[in-house]
Amino acid sequence: IDKTQSSYPNAKILVIAPPPVHLGQRLAFQKQRYGDKATGIPERTKEHTAKYAEACVEIAKEKNVPFLDMFSIMVKAGSEDGDDGFGKFLCDGLHFSKEGHDFVAKALLNTIETDFPGLAVKPDTVTGQPNNSGSKCEDLESSGPYHDEIDPKEWEKAFEGRKRKEPSS
Repeated sequence: IDKTQSSYPNAKILVIAPPPVHLGQRLAFQKQRYGDKATGIPERTKEHTAKYAEACVEIAKEKNVPFLDMFSIMVKAGSEDGDDGFGKFLCDGLHFSKEGHDFVAKALLNTIETDFPGLAVKPDTVTGQPNNSGSKCEDLESSGPYHDEIDPKEWEKAFEGRKRKEPSS
């Protein structure tokens, strides 16, 4: 974090705790992958991941940067379905399922809106779409025209007056 902040003073930094590990799914995946050679010993555990998540909390506080506690919110959201209900967010006890990806995306977007409102995309007021020329993101400047700003017969005009950003070395 220190190196990033010193190299990129305007960088927006967010510490994200890892999601929990689902023991039953991990062991089932191990058995599926290795068959009779599966050890039955998990290579990762929810308890160990909880310690890592706690360290993320401490670092975020120490460095005074926003924090998204994916571990706790995923466990809490899953608890509606029982103690291990967070398993619905994982496909093999470790990696996200489709529902898990959707959950993470929503949590991340909510965190961006709260902690980095200038990076939150405001949808087009007419269409409600977040990805056209009417959408806005205050802290990011556009590097090119949107497709709906380009006339196919005179496409060059859409690029006039736009500065090309040179890559930094």
